[in-house]
Amino acid sequence: MSYEERKQAILNELAFCSHLSFHEIEKIVDVAPTTIRRDLTRMAQEGVVERYHGGVRIGSEVSEYSMNKKLSMHSDEKRLLGKAAAELLAPNELVFIGGGSTTYCMIEFIEETSISVITNSLPHAEALHRRGIRTFLLCGFLRTRTRCLGGSETVALMRQYQFDRAFMGSGGIGRDLAVLSADQNEYDIKQTALENSSRSYILADASKFGLTAMYRSDFLGHPGATLITNNTDYEGHDRVIVVK
Repeated sequence: MSYEERKQAILNELAFCSHLSFHEIEKIVDVAPTTIRRDLTRMAQEGVVERYHGGVRIGSEVSEYSMNKKLSMHSDEKRLLGKAAAELLAPNELVFIGGGSTTYCMIEFIEETSISVITNSLPHAEALHRRGIRTFLLCGFLRTRTRCLGGSETVALMRQYQFDRAFMGSGGIGRDLAVLSADQNEYDIKQTALENSSRSYILADASKFGLTAMYRSDFLGHPGATLITNNTDYEGHDRVIVVK
């Protein structure tokens, strides 16, 4: 197993948990401890992980918080964006709503209950069901902190659908308006939704701008992609809806 293969195996595992202990990494790559230490030092130098005593965590300015924690942060702004997003829905559409606190805030404002929604988030599925909206929950590996499902099975299922609209949150927005993801799993979900939707929307409040991350998506390169934000710096941009 080469360094790149070992690195990818570690990153794949980190996509489903926030950190790994040295003992857990030994089981994943099955090489000598000295080799693991060299690998982790190199990965930290590349910026893909951060080392701490006894293990590593994802190396990124884009942090993955629990759902409850995210709902308590910038809540007024998220509800503002959620309301604007919900008003875009049309009757009988097939819609993808990705995980995240901003898209969760969207659900309470959905008045068009004839839509059908596909989601990878347990909290979203529960909230949609309470509103009487037809909901399909994708399968996959459950991420404890976010209560979202992901992995190759999730992506394969998503590719079977063509969505009228897709709504997604973002771990951050780069200076070039790239959409940032905390890990490969989140990136794959976003990319698949963008590729399989006639119209797609990223919801990001002003606090999400100017960050950096390893996983970047040029979502504005996709036809029909629009950013919904309260960041007034982007007023007048033809692919940005600024909500006040």
